[in-house]
Amino acid sequence: MKENTKINDWTNSIDKAMSASADKSKKLSYLLKLSSKPKRSRVCVNLRKLSRYANDNDKIIVPGKVLGSGGMAKKITIAAMDFSSDAVKKLKSSNCNIVGVESLLNDKTARIII
Repeated sequence: MKENTKINDWTNSIDKAMSASADKSKKLSYLLKLSSKPKRSRVCVNLRKLSRYANDNDKIIVPGKVLGSGGMAKKITIAAMDFSSDAVKKLKSSNCNIVGVESLLNDKTARIII
């Protein structure tokens, strides 16, 4: 039940951003498509992958769960549907910002990592 609320909040935020946006961004529709998948098909991203593909001060959106395998040596701002407890500890120890998806949806520099 708690999982469904989290998914509904996430998709509602994306829907609101799409309706408020005049250009109906391809990034937002792609993000909504990835977020609407069943739980077993949803994206899982390890910190190792984030560390490899992100640069310092990047803004990252993960339409799934961030897992704690690996480390993070870069300072990023990240929004995801869910985080493992280990990932949260490692991100906070690296001075990364964990934010809600609403703050990154209209940011043109935010990247989606799957």
